[in-house]
Amino acid sequence: MIFKLLLLTGFILTLHGCSVNLSNSSNNNYDVGQNYISRYLVPNQLPAPATIKSVQLYRKGNTNSPPVIKLGSSEQLVLSFDELSNASGQFRITFTHHDQQWNPSNIPQDWYLAGMNEVIVGGGKKNQLSEPDYFHYSTEFPNDQLSFETSGNFMLHVIDFSSGTRLFSLPFFVTEEAGEMTSWVETKYNAGRRFGALDRPFSEYIYPDFIEFPQFDLSFYFAQNRFWGDIKQSEHFDFSEEDRTQFHLSEDNAFPANFDFIGLNLNNFSVDGSQIIDWFPERNPPEVILRRDILNFSATPSSGWRTSFGNPETGVESRYANIRFRFQDGGDFSSNQGVYLVGDFNQWVLSEDNKLKYNNQTGYWETSELIKEGTYTYKYAIKSGRDGIDDLILSDAVTRSNQEYTSFVYFQDPDYRYQRLLNVQVFRSSASR
Repeated sequence: MIFKLLLLTGFILTLHGCSVNLSNSSNNNYDVGQNYISRYLVPNQLPAPATIKSVQLYRKGNTNSPPVIKLGSSEQLVLSFDELSNASGQFRITFTHHDQQWNPSNIPQDWYLAGMNEVIVGGGKKNQLSEPDYFHYSTEFPNDQLSFETSGNFMLHVIDFSSGTRLFSLPFFVTEEAGEMTSWVETKYNAGRRFGALDRPFSEYIYPDFIEFPQFDLSFYFAQNRFWGDIKQSEHFDFSEEDRTQFHLSEDNAFPANFDFIGLNLNNFSVDGSQIIDWFPERNPPEVILRRDILNFSATPSSGWRTSFGNPETGVESRYANIRFRFQDGGDFSSNQGVYLVGDFNQWVLSEDNKLKYNNQTGYWETSELIKEGTYTYKYAIKSGRDGIDDLILSDAVTRSNQEYTSFVYFQDPDYRYQRLLNVQVFRSSASR
């Protein structure tokens, strides 16, 4: 153990320098020092550029599963994405380990990863139908060449092989499934902003035998709807029982119980009379016009929501189109106020690329997004303060809808001083005790 601790000390500065270089490379398409406004993005995560579309990361076997695998198991994660290009490319995927706040763990690579810290992805499948041209890529990990040696928060980084440019990164989790966890939700009505309902998730965790000082070595977190960038640490604990603890959020730190999504069904680019009202296949790229959304009227809470990425089609005949969104606010916002389209097709990021423009002739806020055939969810949002997001003001502000929550239990390893992820549990607000 002493040898490993000495080894860790010698590696800290080197690894810290590597992480800084990774985050601030001048070759990046984005300035990663920029504060991207998104509930999904975690610190140090790089969003995908405009040339990368239909990104997915899920546990193999179910595209709706969260990016969580068990340490030492046969479970794998699947990464897939499209590159808008008329030529096949090649990519390197590397991995970094992080603490529960997404800071680099600064432990030697061979402590958290066995094999080469590299997955090469190339070839790709070219689309067979309309413009724009794209290639679809997919890979699975861990595999015979790479495995994870410790639990915790991880991030994968997709790098262009020829230029060395880091294109984007994604968070995922490796859990030990140590101990036992039971979770539930308590809802309080008329307690939130604009008199909306609030959800307070609760969990009870039974410790594994190796936990000696739970009050000092354990920390607890909750995430809503897989928005990893908006994760909240539990401030309340009950250690009165010898073998377990209960933890929960305070009312001041509770989640909105009325967070809803608008469903987007693009399985077929054709006029359906309900959502798609016009279709122009002759344009390059093709264009789809959606029925207008109306403030506090068209919100359709989706109890079946289970993914941050949507479900884009993966076949070589799947098409992209410019999807025209139109939003009617009832005159509540001035023409110079920023309204943004956020969804699982753009990593829920508020950016100038998805800012709506007010059309004085129609009275609608409008924008277009290049999206592949499939099913998605989205919302309209405004900026709140300098770095915040208000994605509830433009939706149903009262109705309680079924939310998905994730509980995390972290253990500060007393020997090696890094954060192990002991247990993860996904549950819904319909769960009660």
